[in-house]
This record gives sequence, C-alpha cells and structure tokens, in this order.
Amino acid sequence: MICGVRKDQRQYRYQGNQVNAQALLATLKESGHAKRCRKLNTRYYEVPVHDDEIGDVKLSVCRFPFQKQWRVLLSTDTALSFVAMMEIYATRWTIAVFFKEMTQQLRLGPCQSRDFDAQIAHVTTCCILYIFLAYFRRVHAYAPLGALFEGMAAELVEKNLAERLWALFEELLDAVVHAIAESGAVDLSQFKRSPEYAALKTLFAESFLGYQLRTLDKTA
Repeated sequence: MICGVRKDQRQYRYQGNQVNAQALLATLKESGHAKRCRKLNTRYYEVPVHDDEIGDVKLSVCRFPFQKQWRVLLSTDTALSFVAMMEIYATRWTIAVFFKEMTQQLRLGPCQSRDFDAQIAHVTTCCILYIFLAYFRRVHAYAPLGALFEGMAAELVEKNLAERLWALFEELLDAVVHAIAESGAVDLSQFKRSPEYAALKTLFAESFLGYQLRTLDKTA
C-alpha cells in the first residue's frame, strides 16, 4: 500500500518512542540527515516506523520546490525506494483524478438501465468523451476540465436557444405564406417560386441568427 497520510495525531513508534507526524518531522530536521532527489528535485527523509494498526511501514517526508508544507507518504513495502514510491503514487493519483472527473463532470455511474449492454455503452461513451476532452485540454495549455465543461455547456445552451428561435422564424414564415394562400390573393405554389419568397428566405438566412448558427457549427 502506498498513500498520503495527514500530519494529525496518529502515533508511530520511532526509535522506541511514540510520536506523531509533526513530532517526527521535527526530530528528523534536528538530525540533519535530509536526502535530495535530483530526479524529482525535492528534499526528503525516509524512516522505518511501526504503526499499531498496519505494522512495520516506511514513512517518506518530502517537500517539493515552491511548497512550504511537508508531505508524508506511507508505504508498506519498506524496501521500496523513494523514487519508485513516488512514481507509483503519481500513477495512482492520475487514475484517481480520472475517476473523479468522470463521475463529477461526465456523470459516470448513475445510469439506471438494467440492460448490461446499456451499462457497457454508458461507460464506453464516457471514456471516449473523456479522451477527446483530455486531448483538447492537452493541446490548449492544460485548461482545467471544469472550465472546459462550463464553456461547452454555455455554447450548447446558446446553440439550442438560437436553433429554437430559428425554428420560430421558420414557423412564422410558413404561417405568413399559408395566410396569404388561404386569402386567395396568391397561389401558394406560385408564391414559393416567386422572387419575393426567395428574398424572404435570404433575409432570414443572412440574419444575425443564421450567422450565429453557422459560427457555432464551425466552432463545434
């Protein structure tokens, strides 16, 4: 097991004494035996301790550049090196972030279908969408995924609103055409072939709403 632990009142047995993480850090600083990892550019201490609930473990107390707080990492493999432990921890942290963003942003999990194939399709669709969004984030200077979702949602709402208004304009145009046809003043089929009808369609197509829809489609 490799995990990060809090600097709380949890007790560890170190050199015959029961100490918490803060007291252990103070003792290690006094000893002056800090190590330096060039690969990760960090200072750290490695000490074997005994936890009454877990047993013999190794604590790695480290501080990364531009950070004031020391972090405490625990490993049940006392022979594992600091670099190897950090590499494993970083990989697991990436997986944890992946599941967190999948559940919070892509709603992975709440599919209520009782069909197994539907559940597989739900998970697969979420993973595919996450891959596209992760690639987009990587290309665009690692933009936060939450902000990316907010922007997509805003564009989606904007486009839906524009599409609804465009549908209302089309319905209005059809209503005008039918009203003219029912009055008997103009034949409907003849009016639709007239330059006046073509001018009305062009007016709608070149309106701000039509331009907005084309712009959103190009953006998508």
